[in-house]
Amino acid sequence: MATILLVEDNQNTADFITRILSSAGHTVCHAKSGLEGARWARASRPDLVLMDFDLPDVNGRSIVLSLRRQASPDTLPIIAVTVQADEESIKLAEGFGCNAFLAKPFLPEDLLKLVDHFLPAPLDG
Repeated sequence: MATILLVEDNQNTADFITRILSSAGHTVCHAKSGLEGARWARASRPDLVLMDFDLPDVNGRSIVLSLRRQASPDTLPIIAVTVQADEESIKLAEGFGCNAFLAKPFLPEDLLKLVDHFLPAPLDG
């Protein structure tokens, strides 16, 4: 399956997301800060990034902008996963280069549906 970079500073949320994605067969690389996430993205070349915007060191939007300078939306899907769910935040996320937006809290099936939308279908046999 896919390698997914999760940039999330809240350990409980990270554990929740990791369990969901791992149970679907994905490998999750968890970065606890924006700078760590940016390093992981450059080093591991994930198939998809889940990005929190409220990070302790660098704003997630800055990391998205940095990643977008290196990879287009077609080659690296980035999904904003944040509690900032107002219309302005959603538009900002899109403007910064996010492909989609998922508001916390969310249901596991909503996360999986969104992730599956951006990942290529596995090849048979």
